[in-house]
Amino acid sequence: KRSYSSMLSNDGIPDLEIVGPSGTKSFLHSLRHFMRRDRFNVHTYEGHFDSSKLNNTPQRPLENANKRAKKKVQKDNEETSFTVESIPVNYTAVPNAAETTKSQQITKQAISYVFTSPPIPGKFLIEKARKLNVPMGPLCGELKAGKSVTFIDSKTNEERTVDSKDVLAKESPGVGVAVVYCPTTHVLDELRASRTLRAFEKNRLDDDAPTSQLDAIVHLTPKTVFESDGYQSWCEEFGSAVDHITLHIAESVKDRAANNNASPFVSAMRGGARRSFVHDGLFPMPDIPMAACDGSTTRTAAFIEGCPMMEYLLMPRSKRGLNACTMKSLYSATEKDDLRGEVITAGALQLAQTVASEQVADIPVQQDRNESNLGELIFTGTGSAVPCKHRNVTGMYLRMNNGNSMLLDVGEGTVGQLLQVWKSTLPKSASAVDEYHSRLLGIKAVWISHPHADHHLGLLRLLSERSAIGGSNDPIVLMAPPNMFAFLSEYQLTVPEIKGNYVELDCRDLFPGQQSPLCTKLREDLGISCTTVQVTHCPYSYAVIVDGTAFGRLAYSGDCRPSSRFAAAGNGADVLIHEATFEDGMKEEAVLKKHSTVGEAIEIACKMDAKTLILTHFSQRYPKIPPVNRDESDAKAMTVPIAFAFDFMRVTPSSLPLATKLTPALRLLYPGQEDDDKTAAKKGLTVDSKELMAVPGMFSAKGIL
Repeated sequence: KRSYSSMLSNDGIPDLEIVGPSGTKSFLHSLRHFMRRDRFNVHTYEGHFDSSKLNNTPQRPLENANKRAKKKVQKDNEETSFTVESIPVNYTAVPNAAETTKSQQITKQAISYVFTSPPIPGKFLIEKARKLNVPMGPLCGELKAGKSVTFIDSKTNEERTVDSKDVLAKESPGVGVAVVYCPTTHVLDELRASRTLRAFEKNRLDDDAPTSQLDAIVHLTPKTVFESDGYQSWCEEFGSAVDHITLHIAESVKDRAANNNASPFVSAMRGGARRSFVHDGLFPMPDIPMAACDGSTTRTAAFIEGCPMMEYLLMPRSKRGLNACTMKSLYSATEKDDLRGEVITAGALQLAQTVASEQVADIPVQQDRNESNLGELIFTGTGSAVPCKHRNVTGMYLRMNNGNSMLLDVGEGTVGQLLQVWKSTLPKSASAVDEYHSRLLGIKAVWISHPHADHHLGLLRLLSERSAIGGSNDPIVLMAPPNMFAFLSEYQLTVPEIKGNYVELDCRDLFPGQQSPLCTKLREDLGISCTTVQVTHCPYSYAVIVDGTAFGRLAYSGDCRPSSRFAAAGNGADVLIHEATFEDGMKEEAVLKKHSTVGEAIEIACKMDAKTLILTHFSQRYPKIPPVNRDESDAKAMTVPIAFAFDFMRVTPSSLPLATKLTPALRLLYPGQEDDDKTAAKKGLTVDSKELMAVPGMFSAKGIL
């Protein structure tokens, strides 16, 4: 909730008000270990909150946020506004259902919210105003705002006062929406007793009845709870005029793994499908269900099953209900056929087949699965700073020959991206749930290169998911900067489920010559050894060399400026994964932001004498394939094999050579890329980059990378 105080920050950003359950303040405070928010003030409220009781907090306008920020503060009260009241309910939960003998019940707080607007003023009756000789213009505006006006009657030449009720139709009740989070039947009992919600039940005749009318309730509820007799009878108490929108939350890891809802990230899914038609071994086909989100099939009486990208209109009330334009399927019934046609028309499929036929090492994905060598490298995110519609933030899954694995950075969404790939590469006879459990428990280690959020926020879900299936019996080795451990130690006070699901290994304990007892566990579980190299980016930034993988020696740069020390430590690497945030010609910006250009990454590959270079972490201004200009005077630079990483890309030791040769075919999928790159380069940054980069934690500010 944005608060429109009289004092805005220097950049025009209003204060931010956050309302949440108990522990919200502690959680936000823990973020200081990797993020600062000097640009605006944050006010946090836990448990019960009623914005109407805050005298110094103006009500928030119901309009587009970008437009709202441009309006003057004094005009806020002229807009339709709403108040919010939270309804906290404490309940007990078992953190690790898979470990019933060890688990202890913990207390959590479920928060529901009720949003209401003031009564909606009646329509301005212009004919009545004319009969009363009200001059057209500003006085009409004051009458619309509910004020009385005094003027000289043009016909009688006498002073006259007109009240707003004389020229306005009868006002309507305000809009009301409830967002109900009800994970258990105990929470339901408390919600039924809530005075705030009971005021909206039908046939209520209380003197303090609300001036708003409840139009819709959004139910964040497990399906089993929602379909219970008690819950259904409670819904009926609000009357038939209320719409109920269901967003059933998963009750277990099993439910999440079995979920077949269409992904709302349409551009990413379509891009993945196009690349899959180029080569389905390197680019597994994303899971694109063709089930339509159709209001005629998902709505029963006043119950509406929510689906991705669905919109529900609240105002004007005459149009209240589902927005028909958003009820169409995200994907057409012929989606895959249409995309395959595009690939064929572009010439990408034919060129890819020609290239693949020349590669004796090209092995289809299903054949790879049956080999004793289970090694693979899956890219879950290949973009920088913030996700865009084509690329997620950084994450890689590295599987060893024995089937166990580690993650190299784990940006937000990593686990969901992995689930997409695992589902798409499963034999039809296999169980997605069993595969998900096996793969999650098979993750034995995580490497975090530096404390920027786009490289580690996915860790929280990973730890939570593993905890739910007994992961604390075999905690992962978490190799990370020291401030990450400080963050997690505070975070687990709020979310105790993750406690005991990892063991700490400071990246600095992996410098050359250092030896940690946990290195033995890495050798036993994964057959690897890791060496850390400090690099230039932000405080506590590291590159890593991993020996003993299915690919041989693998080196990963993390985010950094080119490092000669890294090149020397990783000498002879079989695979170098290096960031390439900027294109050649933008070295000044790369230096300012402490990133690398494509050309600089190639230089490091040459210095390292790497056998293969995989480029990743591309600026979101290059969401497809960045341009490459090799130094023709450098023989090594001209011959080093280069592959461009994409989300959902799956590389095996045998398919790696092919991955370096498919770039020409992949470029055919993006015919407008060159013009887009030139436009982006001319456009440049939209903010003062020096000022922003001077503030730690501002790496994710809009317009940075």
